[in-house]
Amino acid sequence: MASATAIKPALHVEVRVLDVPGTIVRTDSVQKEVVEWLSTQFLSLRIDQEVKGYEKLQQSAAIDSIKVVDCSANNSETSIYKLDEVRLDVQTYILYNGEDGNSRSSSDDGNDEDSPHFNISQLPSKKFVGLWDSLVFDRPTPATLLRFITRMMTIASNPELDQTLLNWNRLLLLHGPPGTGKTTLCRALAQKLTIRLGGRFTHGKLVEINSPSMLSKWFGESSRLVGKMFEGIHALADDETTLVCILIDEVESLTGMRERVASGNEVGDALRATNQVLTGLDRIKHRSNVMVFCTSNLLSAIDSAFLDRVDIKQFIPNPCASAAYQILRTCFNEFVRCGILVSSEDPQDIADPSCTVSADLNFTMSDWVFMDYEYFPTLQQVNFHLWNRPHSPGRKLWSLAQRAEGLSGRELRRLAFKALALHTFADPTTVLDGLSALARVLDDEHPSFQRENGKESNQYECR
Repeated sequence: MASATAIKPALHVEVRVLDVPGTIVRTDSVQKEVVEWLSTQFLSLRIDQEVKGYEKLQQSAAIDSIKVVDCSANNSETSIYKLDEVRLDVQTYILYNGEDGNSRSSSDDGNDEDSPHFNISQLPSKKFVGLWDSLVFDRPTPATLLRFITRMMTIASNPELDQTLLNWNRLLLLHGPPGTGKTTLCRALAQKLTIRLGGRFTHGKLVEINSPSMLSKWFGESSRLVGKMFEGIHALADDETTLVCILIDEVESLTGMRERVASGNEVGDALRATNQVLTGLDRIKHRSNVMVFCTSNLLSAIDSAFLDRVDIKQFIPNPCASAAYQILRTCFNEFVRCGILVSSEDPQDIADPSCTVSADLNFTMSDWVFMDYEYFPTLQQVNFHLWNRPHSPGRKLWSLAQRAEGLSGRELRRLAFKALALHTFADPTTVLDGLSALARVLDDEHPSFQRENGKESNQYECR
């Protein structure tokens, strides 16, 4: 029997297959050919690498993209892996179009509640493409959660396993302040989990539950709606080839503390709804093809019995300075890519006293350095290549990101857009004016986020 140290980590590769109307593509044949091709043609692969050169494969016409996405090895020091030291895990998938009948809403018939109670989307979905790459956190939280959930669901699917001896409810709770990306992370995890477990499930379904709509104004109606919701989930899970991912946003709406109800501070119907949720979760815990994702801004308001059932409680904080830089960088790079922001090549633009750049954003042409051509560089590149250029665009954006530390990711993305909308007046706009606009928005809307006497930190770690 091989020792634990002899087990090779899995290098995960995703192969997106084209969905061509009128043609039938054998994804298993594509998978087999790609595995053989990668094993014979490459010595190593890099995380986030878009693998090219597959045009000579027999199934090349059916392939849209091949991407190296992750490695199960717990090693953050390298992103390049030799193929003889890893086990290739190649998963093929076809994106479903949620607008072609694969996404629907379900509301209770027979009452006057007109808001949908849950929405069902087929996975992997085109509308969730890019969500995973848009996630920015201080730590590799998304990848860690994905590996853990994948491993636990694989272990729990063992038919020889006595489930009565274990306590695994397939329940994940993300909690933290609003706007930190909890709901987006849940959707991205559901999408990735469907692809990662493609060897076990042919496709997936994401059931997004509208928690507030479950709390009916009619006495006794809330618990009935919750019960009906779980009946629908059971019906979906009857197909064991389908991975059913449930997303309960603002879960505290359905799982409030029953002690408050008993003391008379809440209506009794809320207590019955909480009981119904707990009962429903206990019934689906034995379904090996069900995973439940929950989010909450108020962990202290959730019933202790529900918290006791949660397998993973993950706190999602507001971004630190380095994460704020990455969020602002992606926004500004998108403006550059679309031609909304352009570099200033005219020295008069710098020297002109009427320029709208703030006094603390003084540039010289020698400081006007972009890494990666016209795009804002990564923070590693800023600290390595631009450490002695305090007025370069990358360093100035890093200075502004440090001022914005503590704001939510949602607000950071909104600030980048609002800055250009409020303080620039035509397209294209120079990057100088774009940075100045961001500084003005921070001054106007968040005066408590002050500059640190003009000093900048060259550290790439959260403080």
